[in-house]
Amino acid sequence: MKNSIPLILAVVLGLAAVFAVGRVISSNIAQKEDMIDVVAAQRDIPAGETLAEGFYRPKKVPRSALPAQAIMWNKAPMLNGQKLLVNKSAGDYIYLSDFQTQGIGNVVGEGEWAVAIQLPSRSIASMLKPGDEVAIIATFQVEDKQKNQDSGKNNTKEVTTVLFPRVRVLEIGGGMFASDQSGTLVLQLPPQQAQTLIAASRVASLYPALRRPNDSSALNRLDAGMVDMSTFRKLLEGQETVVIPKIPNTGK
Repeated sequence: MKNSIPLILAVVLGLAAVFAVGRVISSNIAQKEDMIDVVAAQRDIPAGETLAEGFYRPKKVPRSALPAQAIMWNKAPMLNGQKLLVNKSAGDYIYLSDFQTQGIGNVVGEGEWAVAIQLPSRSIASMLKPGDEVAIIATFQVEDKQKNQDSGKNNTKEVTTVLFPRVRVLEIGGGMFASDQSGTLVLQLPPQQAQTLIAASRVASLYPALRRPNDSSALNRLDAGMVDMSTFRKLLEGQETVVIPKIPNTGK
């Protein structure tokens, strides 16, 4: 009986280990990893072939296994008309280095420049597409005309106003790569406005507001006015202060 105790103990420990490993595997399977759609070859494509719709398809890839040069699926239409430099088998990733692409400079309007700005949140950039028109709204600090009577110094106040009422978006995220997760926006502007935008990005928080395509209204930036603390003070004029009851939904 004494000799069988170590054997029984070993069996129990072995079963416990198998059970623990099974729990870990089940937990890993249950926790699905974030998947990303990238561009892959729909069929075998020989070198020298010009890409078009039907030559490529989306391929889901775990974020942890994402190739650095993979192209995001929402950028796939930009590949149409591009000539492959290498052979591709069905299912292969298609990389930017696999063909000669047209530079973004070729789509910049004559007499205009492309300027990149960093947005405070990439979730805003994720809603935009190349070709969209946006208004650029700026929030910044300005010197108040009224001086502080105690110190004799000018006060500053925060204001929000329209910087540019309509600007065309050239690119989002700064590139085509799926690994690029930045909140960068590339905009097209005349030289003087491009300089202004660069300077404003250093002293103000910039936010894009999506416009309706080819909308010719609200193109005068003065029409929107500005928002400061007096805007909110006027908003409260004539309103009574709300008292929250001690017991919700009873009025007591």
